[in-house]
Amino acid sequence: MEVKKDENSLIESMNQEVNQNIKEEEEEEEEILKKRISSHPLYGLLLRSHLSCLKVCSGDFDSPEILNTADDPHDALAKLSLHSDPSTEATSTELDQFMEAYCSSLRELKEALEKPLIETQRFVDAVYAQINDIVLSSPP
Repeated sequence: MEVKKDENSLIESMNQEVNQNIKEEEEEEEEILKKRISSHPLYGLLLRSHLSCLKVCSGDFDSPEILNTADDPHDALAKLSLHSDPSTEATSTELDQFMEAYCSSLRELKEALEKPLIETQRFVDAVYAQINDIVLSSPP
């Protein structure tokens, strides 16, 4: 009976050690992936695209048209040639594709968020113009 308990505790101890090793390996892989993402050529563009979406959502801009004249992530993607280095790994290509797709998705999201704001601003401008026309055309 005592041998069985020792055997069970040894097995349990080994399982805990294996689980700890697996957890450490997963954390290490996660850190490596974070470093690869943050050092990727599109990481800066991804951050700018994300911040642009947040600015549109928060209303932290003067006019939606101003945002449209800013650096367009689509143009930056078109200018950037990621696949010019033949020594890139398959996983790097997957990361490139992911980063490109994510930047494009953020650009499309920003455009979708801006569209109603732009239409609203145009409507308000048209109303102001009509009010000014009425005020200026009426006799004193």
